[in-house]
Amino acid sequence: MNTGGSLANVAVDRDFARFGSKSYAINKINSVDVRKRHPYGQGGMLGSGLIAVLCLLGGAATLVLAIFFGALAVWLWQRSKIVEYQLFLTTSSQEAQAFVSRDPDEVIRLRNEIERAMASH
Repeated sequence: MNTGGSLANVAVDRDFARFGSKSYAINKINSVDVRKRHPYGQGGMLGSGLIAVLCLLGGAATLVLAIFFGALAVWLWQRSKIVEYQLFLTTSSQEAQAFVSRDPDEVIRLRNEIERAMASH
C-alpha cells in the first residue's frame, strides 16, 4: 500500500496497476473506490477547548493554563481539518487500500487512469 501521497512509486499500464511493491492485474480489478476520512478526529479539540474556558473562568491564577489549553485546542482543530483520500481496489477475492493522499485531485486522476485501463480490456 502506498501511503505517502506521492505518485512516484505508482504506475498504471494496460496490464497492471503498481503501488510500490504491490501489483494488481487490471483485468482482475472489479471496482475502484475513493473514500475520504479525517484521521485525527475532533474529540481532543473539544476537550482542550472546554478546559481552556474553565481555566479562563477560574481567574488570573489559571491564565497560563487557559493559554496553554487554548493553544492546544487551536492546534487540534487545525489537525482535525486534515482529510485523507484513500483509493481502494476490489478484486474477486479481496478489497485492498492501494493508495492514500491528502490531494483529492491526485487520487481522482489515479482512479481515472485505472478505470481507463480497465475499460480497454
